[in-house]
Amino acid sequence: MTFRKLSRRIVPNVLFSAFLLPAVAFAQVDVLTQHNDSARTGANLSERVLTPANVNKQHFGMLFKRVVDDQLYTQPLLLTKVRIGGGWHDVVYVTTVNNSVYAFDAHDATALAPFWHVNFGTPANLHDADFGCLDINGNMGIIGTPVINAEKNTLYVVSLTKANGKFEQRLHALDPATGADLPNSPTVIEAPGFDPLLQNQRPALFLAGRDIYIGYASHCDKEPYHGYLLGYDATSLAQVGVFNTSPGGDGASIWQSGQAPAVDDKGNIYFVTGNGSWNGTTQFSESFMKLDAHMNLLDWFTSTNHFDLDKHDLDLDSAGATLIPAKHLVVGGGKEGVLYLLNTDSFGHLGDENAVQHFQVTRSHMHSVVYWKSAKRGYLLYLWGQRDQARVYRLEGDKIDETPVMIRPEINQGHPGAMLSLSANGDKDGILWAAIHASGDSWHESRPGVLHAYDADNISHELWNSLQNPERDDCNNYSKMAPPTVANGKVYLASFGKENIGTGQLCVYGLLPSGSPPDAPVNVHASINGRYVSVTWTPAPGAETYTVVSTQGLNSQTVASGLTVPGFIEPAAIKGMTEYTVTASNANGQSAPSEPVRVAIKQVPTPRIMH
Repeated sequence: MTFRKLSRRIVPNVLFSAFLLPAVAFAQVDVLTQHNDSARTGANLSERVLTPANVNKQHFGMLFKRVVDDQLYTQPLLLTKVRIGGGWHDVVYVTTVNNSVYAFDAHDATALAPFWHVNFGTPANLHDADFGCLDINGNMGIIGTPVINAEKNTLYVVSLTKANGKFEQRLHALDPATGADLPNSPTVIEAPGFDPLLQNQRPALFLAGRDIYIGYASHCDKEPYHGYLLGYDATSLAQVGVFNTSPGGDGASIWQSGQAPAVDDKGNIYFVTGNGSWNGTTQFSESFMKLDAHMNLLDWFTSTNHFDLDKHDLDLDSAGATLIPAKHLVVGGGKEGVLYLLNTDSFGHLGDENAVQHFQVTRSHMHSVVYWKSAKRGYLLYLWGQRDQARVYRLEGDKIDETPVMIRPEINQGHPGAMLSLSANGDKDGILWAAIHASGDSWHESRPGVLHAYDADNISHELWNSLQNPERDDCNNYSKMAPPTVANGKVYLASFGKENIGTGQLCVYGLLPSGSPPDAPVNVHASINGRYVSVTWTPAPGAETYTVVSTQGLNSQTVASGLTVPGFIEPAAIKGMTEYTVTASNANGQSAPSEPVRVAIKQVPTPRIMH
């Protein structure tokens, strides 16, 4: 485990009452789960910085990138106002197939090192079995996107390790501030018939009620495998349930191209299965499934042609399940390119006649669906299928208009099509973000990628893409099936790095400098509270982060950067007079230093540690 910052436990909790979290003009957005919410809409409806007016080649681009130790298959997650050391920071979390988890400052381009980095041990590798394909290249340690609880105090992630010729999957519950395993963590993942090497933890983890859930698929349909959904108590990590989609048979994986199952407001769970066994009683391949929070089967739907889908490897579950907010509807589709719309109150079991609607929406595989209610265009579904054009369909009441209301002219060249996200300020200023390979086919190799931004009310209008100015904005190889994360004026994009295997990076995009930096902070105050120094100041208009510099004699050093709250606490370090200055930063640069403030340190408890 490596660190850049102090543990938040170093500073006593009571000292943080010296300054409270200030009111801000707009609430900051956390992204705690894959595709933004439990419905899996893929939309952040609280984006007030990025708009169709300012996302363009002149004003928007890459701010910085962070190189990591291997490929990123997972969507970046974001926590705001995480208390680390003596201050608060916004933190972006990424994982790699080398079994690593990284916590980076979400804004500070100068913070090259992570707050922390943990590694869970040697990962399993593609060559540890005769899988027969290259769907995943090289290592396959952490594949499924983690999840963070609503209390923002636990990050859950699953690792696959190899030791002494044996393989083991473990569920970890980590402290988001330090990366340390919390009590009862980790726990070994087990279930009847569960093979830790052959079971691919592909779908994102998710929470419902007081439990954490983990779904499973396969590697290249290498048997034996099943579609497992495993439930664990979120605190004790004790297993609370096992649901097997194909007991006594095989397959029926919960793949969903990495998308987590959806959860409704009653805690019911929705997912779709792929190829495998089907008997309509205990085995449910090529089916939509509805479970309660205890993983009891409530309802199911199977397509009429499920045997044909299974025969030709046309998994129904490649897009997963997306709930339509405020409507009793769920949508999903698979490799056949057919979209199914179902009534969540009655799936109807076997037969397409039980679906509210089903029709061909794309020529081939569909791997990502985004939903948004636009003030201009109404209720919209966005998708960009494999070897096809980006298309947008409109919901009219409880039906979908089968003629696209918008369509892009270009056709992508191969697998898997685009992974989509959407940002908007409620029902306006929508931007559709599409991460896709720039050329070729990503099925069995890493390919160069491109991130597109389109006006969500008119996708024929491309606002920007990362290859318009490649020297500045290119993020290199496409991360297969990882949607971009968009929040608080930033876009966080996972990448496979520059090589076919063994490399990875996180690219961070945002508004480029276009004006003056913020004014220097004012009303800076420093005081001694016991053996700690507290520094506070008035928020600077337009500031995004703050940096604190301390000086003793001729020795100056940065003791904190990337702070998102106007206050900082640290142990008193050197006896004598200490001077503090504060600067404010935003996309336009860093302010001049504040007026210095001084405190006389009379007790020295511990040596200074950089924050």
